[in-house]
Amino acid sequence: MKNISIKQFFQLLIRYNIVIFIVLVSAVLIFAILILNGIIISPDTNTGSSTTATSFDRATINRLDKLETSANNTNYQNIASGRINPFSE
Repeated sequence: MKNISIKQFFQLLIRYNIVIFIVLVSAVLIFAILILNGIIISPDTNTGSSTTATSFDRATINRLDKLETSANNTNYQNIASGRINPFSE
């Protein structure tokens, strides 16, 4: 096996610095993606109950019942010619 001197080693580093940089950056990015993927996929350790009991009062239910769907809405606005209403269906 051929012995490489320190001078030859640094010449190789200088010659292949772009390739070494790209390989190192790629390795760091892959490592970061794997770590983040493990964090995202790991199950939630919160064992507490996160459900919240909700109830509506009668006034809120009546207000919701009074709302109309877009099919029942007859309140059309006049828009200048050549323009369209982005909120209409």
